[in-house]
Amino acid sequence: MRRLLTVATFTSAVLFGASPAAQAQLKGHYIPGFTGLGNGSQGPPSINLMLPLYGYRTDTIKTDAGDSIAAPSITASFVGVGVVWVTNKKILGANWGGEVVPADFMKSRIESASLDVPGSFHFSDIIVTPLQLGWHKPRADYVASWGVVAPTGTYELGGSANGGLGMWSNDFQAGTTVHLDSKHAWTTSMLATYEIHSHKKESDIKAGDILTLEGGTGKTWFKKVEGTPLPQVTSFGPVYYAQFKVTGDSGTGPIASRLLAGAKDRVFGAGLEGNIFLPKAKLLIDLKVVGEFGARNRTQGITALLALAYEAKSLMKMPEHP
Repeated sequence: MRRLLTVATFTSAVLFGASPAAQAQLKGHYIPGFTGLGNGSQGPPSINLMLPLYGYRTDTIKTDAGDSIAAPSITASFVGVGVVWVTNKKILGANWGGEVVPADFMKSRIESASLDVPGSFHFSDIIVTPLQLGWHKPRADYVASWGVVAPTGTYELGGSANGGLGMWSNDFQAGTTVHLDSKHAWTTSMLATYEIHSHKKESDIKAGDILTLEGGTGKTWFKKVEGTPLPQVTSFGPVYYAQFKVTGDSGTGPIASRLLAGAKDRVFGAGLEGNIFLPKAKLLIDLKVVGEFGARNRTQGITALLALAYEAKSLMKMPEHP
């Protein structure tokens, strides 16, 4: 059973600030760690409802030299509701799909030059992915997609209660899942996301392009369940991510000079992921925990994500019998 969990890959991200000794960098909408095992595979033709619950805890800021600066302990949280669909329509030999996150909320979004942010939820930016293509081959799967993030969330330049980032973003993704054995029990995958941004609302400040690489290697177990043709599917394995600023931030003014003075930021993460698909309930439960290391010009912490996916309607075509 190919993974249903795909909508969370485009949800809101954090704009990290720092003390004068640590130069902050502007962040994009894409949070690393929202995908992992099997993220180079598109799900089967279906319509799915998604509920991601995300948390990021940090009390450390890393300088350009890698030195740690103590900071107030803070937990940023995200919750959203999304719809993911995969159809039987073919484009370039691939199944066409898409997704939308019409409602999402961010709590304690870290922005500007302080970690002192309110602990309440604010409406955040929404994502629409009109084009997602998936190819399925005997020994590997491939995906490619394009998504847009609209600045619908609350935002004020330099504000401390922002739910959004005040800018448009275009996300381009490509990835693959390689089946390491003939039974598709062992897989390894990687998904690359390239994010391009507009200027921030009512300013000439612009975040640079961001590249995120994430994936994992895991084992899958299949178990027959009475009363349904679908098996129970369980997967477990190590996952990772790496996020880099590719081009520099730009802009003028006092806020820009404070935020953009540092070198390009980066961060790495490694952890574990486990998920289970319950065929009778048509429910996928996925949990991953990833610890960060090697950060520069940003916070370093730990990411946790619990995501639920419910198959509202299957669109798979049944074989015709004579």
